[in-house]
Amino acid sequence: MKKIHTVYIAGLFILILGIGATWVINKADQAHQTPPPIIKSVPDFQFKTHDGYTFTMENFRNKITVLDFMFTSCTGPCPIMASNMSRLYEQYRSIPDVQFVSVTVDPDTDTEDVLAAYADANGVNDDRWIFIRSDIKSVKELTRDGFMLFSDDLPAGHSVKFVLIDDKGRIRQYYDGTDKASIAILQAHLNLFLKNLDS
Repeated sequence: MKKIHTVYIAGLFILILGIGATWVINKADQAHQTPPPIIKSVPDFQFKTHDGYTFTMENFRNKITVLDFMFTSCTGPCPIMASNMSRLYEQYRSIPDVQFVSVTVDPDTDTEDVLAAYADANGVNDDRWIFIRSDIKSVKELTRDGFMLFSDDLPAGHSVKFVLIDDKGRIRQYYDGTDKASIAILQAHLNLFLKNLDS
């Protein structure tokens, strides 16, 4: 009787896993066909890049952008996010219409030199992945008002979302930057926008 009960529990567990996998696949299939809706436009702002250039809302024009908020000394979710962003950066290395932007939420520590070293440590060798910074007040305003993400407890309490921004500087969707299934949906959306950009 106990053995039958164990088999039943194992079967139920496999069924639940199967349903979960089917849901993820269906979501990814839907993502291949339907672009996410426009959430809002990114407001105008002016930050500095890790190599000393000015970065504004205009830098989102005519490119598909994946953006996140991070800080270099983070030992929580940031290494996972950086690894996932690095993987995307490599996968789209031959597509100049895709860029990656990481905003530091710890500008007092993350100077341009620190960000440049961090970029180098993550294999950044061109301007497709940019690290940007400003004073903490501006960072909080951009996080909260620009991207509608929490910003009260920076740097530790930063969002783990990846944000997809279209070629007109509009936020289209948020994804969990630590979750592979969510990033698979991000890639499907990104590819859809690239297809529309070329057409």
